[in-house]
Amino acid sequence: MRLQQSAAWLPSLRRQWFLPLLLNTGVVLSTPALADEGDVLRPYVGFSMTHDDNILATSKISTTPKLSDTARRLEAGLLVDKTFSRQRLTADINFDKTSFNRFENLDYNGRDIKGNWNWLLGSHVDGNLGLTHSRALTSVQDSLESTGLPSRLPNVRTQDRQYFDAGWRFHPSWRVRGGISRYELDYDQPGLQTSNRTINDGEVGIDYLARSGSSIGVQVGHAEGDFAFSPANNYGQDEFKTKVVWKLTGKTDLQFLAGWVRREHDLTPAQDFSGFNGRMNATWRATNKITVDAGVWREIGALDDVLTAFSLNEGISIGAGWEIDAKLRLDGYYQHEQRDYTPANLPRTDNLNYSSLRLTYYPIRNLRIHTAVYQTVQNSNDNALSYRNKGLTVGTRYEF
Repeated sequence: MRLQQSAAWLPSLRRQWFLPLLLNTGVVLSTPALADEGDVLRPYVGFSMTHDDNILATSKISTTPKLSDTARRLEAGLLVDKTFSRQRLTADINFDKTSFNRFENLDYNGRDIKGNWNWLLGSHVDGNLGLTHSRALTSVQDSLESTGLPSRLPNVRTQDRQYFDAGWRFHPSWRVRGGISRYELDYDQPGLQTSNRTINDGEVGIDYLARSGSSIGVQVGHAEGDFAFSPANNYGQDEFKTKVVWKLTGKTDLQFLAGWVRREHDLTPAQDFSGFNGRMNATWRATNKITVDAGVWREIGALDDVLTAFSLNEGISIGAGWEIDAKLRLDGYYQHEQRDYTPANLPRTDNLNYSSLRLTYYPIRNLRIHTAVYQTVQNSNDNALSYRNKGLTVGTRYEF
């Protein structure tokens, strides 16, 4: 999976109250494994509550008072990690029910399903075949900003992706690889269905593999974006990038993926883009108990906006995890990102800052209790889109 794509599928920071609910699944922030890999069939249940002091992301200049709300989330799921000979199957199947105290009309049932087959053929060919599916509520702010609708309607979206990739190590020091994927995004709310899209993409590349475990290579990719209800946003995108995985030391790894990207729109050439895109991530295992991750990027990203199809995003992030002892873990995260819409012919620039602190406690092996605080600040040259919010989440999860 390309780093750029991975970042684009993460929930927008504007969905400020929903991010902590995602953290409750344990996907965003790592936690100690509860079972050995390769032999897991583990159901789980969980419950969490999240309170946000500005659920509608009311702007700083708005005469409407900020409104708070508390969301309650029940979840049940199944973890699978099974090895058959040299083939490995993994899955996480999750269903949830979320309800709100104030805005009961936003109550919804969600799901998040991931499955992957890591296959091997002989000694030199391997790859992945998999899918992801999610149905979740995005923020009311997204709906109001994109459609201008005064009603606070639930904004539920469904995302599906299927992918296949393969690599052939035809020489001890060389490997060729390639992959294809299909991504579909659909909104339930009629006012946002102009953002519905299908993206088909593929890439091929070749890497030189060093004995140290580092690698360097190049790759080319092409993507086609189809907006069924907004054909002006249809595009074709080509890219040529360099990919580097550098085992800098025994404790530090660097990943670098960067190069030239060109996006051309079928009907709106004023939104065409051509320029440098790149992302670098670093992981430092400071001690056996402390790990630090950092990232920096400049890339065009997908948006849920009827006015334009993308923005040019530049940002930095840093996160740290500390396993205080066998039962207690502390995680912190900070991200700053500037989103420039002017390359897509929209005179708007946003600056977003997100920070969170999370404490996880394991009183027994299969039970986890967690609490987190977070804050989101968005400043925009359109003052009506500037806001600040804070929140708190607490919850628990038990794996049988």
